[in-house]
Amino acid sequence: MITVTRTRLDDGTPAVVRATADRLDIALDDRHITPVGAIALESALNGLDPSSGHQSAVDGGKS
Repeated sequence: MITVTRTRLDDGTPAVVRATADRLDIALDDRHITPVGAIALESALNGLDPSSGHQSAVDGGKS
């Protein structure tokens, strides 16, 4: 699961990422992304198929 949150980070730090075996947390500086943008990014990232990789481009989409 991927979560995207907005928070105030130090100047010059637009994002911080923390990953574990089963989740990915992305904290973005609230000066750089809107609340709707954070929700959209989280939805898009969670909609990606983690097992897709680049295989379909290599085998012409046969998998």
